[in-house]
Amino acid sequence: MNGLSFTAKKLQGLFKIAPACLLILVSVFNLFAQYRGAPVKKDRLIKALRSKQLQTRDIVAVINSNGVDFTLTPETKILLIAAGARPEVIKAIADNSRFDGDSTFAKTRKPTPTKKTTLANYEDLLDRAMLSYKDRKNPKDAVRFLETAVKMNPKNPEAHQLLGFVNLYGLNNLSAAEKSMRESFVNGGSAVFRVYHDDTGSFNSRCSGSLYISPETIRFESDDNRHTFETSSVNIDKFKLDTESNRNWKKHTVFKVLLKIGKSDIKFRFAPISGKEAESLMVERFVYVSKNNFNFAGLFPN
Repeated sequence: MNGLSFTAKKLQGLFKIAPACLLILVSVFNLFAQYRGAPVKKDRLIKALRSKQLQTRDIVAVINSNGVDFTLTPETKILLIAAGARPEVIKAIADNSRFDGDSTFAKTRKPTPTKKTTLANYEDLLDRAMLSYKDRKNPKDAVRFLETAVKMNPKNPEAHQLLGFVNLYGLNNLSAAEKSMRESFVNGGSAVFRVYHDDTGSFNSRCSGSLYISPETIRFESDDNRHTFETSSVNIDKFKLDTESNRNWKKHTVFKVLLKIGKSDIKFRFAPISGKEAESLMVERFVYVSKNNFNFAGLFPN
């Protein structure tokens, strides 16, 4: 990708979609040939949207793969949009409803001990972790479930990505968070940071959102669905702490990302919602590795 896109609609299909399994689901195996797994439940989808931990493209991928177990009524659409659903998510739901009138689905069969059963167990651990972290406010239990999932499937980035997020924002353990984020990163996932985006240059007007740093791309999704951009990391010219903005907004350590696209120079300012300089420096390390296509091994101390 050689440029930026400020609308989510232009981003579909441009990047490799990670097999986001967080949403899930009920342990039912169905015979619908066009779907690969159990349908996504409405309440679980809403929780995933509110978590701000998954990129829109990952959520859409799961819905397209598994379908949903509800219909898109006007009331449901309002609830989903309030939870943060973007137009792509709404369209995917409208196109993939598997609701047949009484919340049952064709014929089902009892799972047999296959590789799919292992995957369902992995998904269940992610689901339990989300429940513990978001609903029960118990990040320690969430970490326990995610560590079990990591042992079950160490090459799957989802558990690593969520473990990094929970360690960072639930337990304030930056070193453990970065370790898990690196594992997510090297396995094709993202490092996820909660940030403010500067709308005006002085943070007088700002929006909150999630910054996703992947091996080849950097993406920002605002919580209010107004601001979204994604760029290939090769377009990054510089990353540095912004002392000029810090004078105007001293509560947070501001950093800016400067892009060079052809002859155009584009600049974005962010600040970690936590306000911590250590988190800004962590972002810098991931941006550096993404831009230069480096491996983390031996690059930074554990």
